[in-house]
Amino acid sequence: MLRWQGVRIGEALRADWRHVNWRANSIFIPESKNGEPRTVTMHRKTRAALHSVWVSQGSPAQGPVFLTNRGKPYRDPREYKVPSGSPIKKAHATACRRAGIVDFHVHDWRHHWASHCMMAGIDLETMRQEGGWKSLRMVERYAAVSAAHRVRAMARLK
Repeated sequence: MLRWQGVRIGEALRADWRHVNWRANSIFIPESKNGEPRTVTMHRKTRAALHSVWVSQGSPAQGPVFLTNRGKPYRDPREYKVPSGSPIKKAHATACRRAGIVDFHVHDWRHHWASHCMMAGIDLETMRQEGGWKSLRMVERYAAVSAAHRVRAMARLK
C-alpha cells in the first residue's frame, strides 16, 4: 500500500478489511492526517497483494488488514505515551539493509509514489486527491522527476 497507493504509514496500519471494496476496486480511508476521509483507487499490484493477505487470513469481512509477526494488530502510534514514530520503521530498515538499499526510509515511499505518478503523467489534482493532500503545493513538494525522465521528456520536443 505504501508503494502503490501513496498512503501514509498510519493510514496503512489502520486499514480494516471492511474498508476494502473489491467490487469498486477501492480502499476507503476514514481517518487521514489532514482530517479528511478519502477513497483511493486500488492499484492492480496492491489488489493482488491484499487479496493474498486476505485469503491467508481466512477472507475476513472486517478486522485489521496488517498484523504483526505475532498475528496482532499494530498499535496506533497516536496512542503511545511517548511519541516514537512508525511501528514498522525497524522492519523496513532491516528489509532495506538485507536488499542493500541505503538511505531509504519508510516515509520515502510516499515521495516515491508521488514522483512515479508525476512521471507517469498523472495530473496534480488527481495526485492531490488520491494522496490526501489539502493543497497542490504539498503535491509539488512530494513529487519530483528523475534526471532520466527529464532527458526523455525534453527529447520529445520537436
